[in-house]
Amino acid sequence: MAPYLLNAFPVFTVSDLNRALHFYRDQLGFIVHWQWGSPAVRAGVMRDGIELHLHLAEPGETPGHGTIYVHMTGIEPYYAQCQEAGTTMTRPLETRPWGVVDFAVQDPDGNRIGFAQRL
Repeated sequence: MAPYLLNAFPVFTVSDLNRALHFYRDQLGFIVHWQWGSPAVRAGVMRDGIELHLHLAEPGETPGHGTIYVHMTGIEPYYAQCQEAGTTMTRPLETRPWGVVDFAVQDPDGNRIGFAQRL
């Protein structure tokens, strides 16, 4: 059987897993899909077809260097939802010359997510 890549799960390193879980659930509308460890040191959050893994920083690791760009539909109501929740925006909703309308947010550790809808 030929190799076939199935999925990719971006991993964001965070300094406080509980704080990160609250952010992704309460501000971005993700669900907490799973947690690993006791106390938890890794977790997965999901929304629709997107899954992100959150990894508690180990000694010597610096959190907050992750970036992803997510294509979606319904961007205007989602942008309003994020604004209402007090999400830190790093780029406002705007039409871009490459044929998308997009915006970007930042989690409490500095990991960034761009959300885009094709025009």
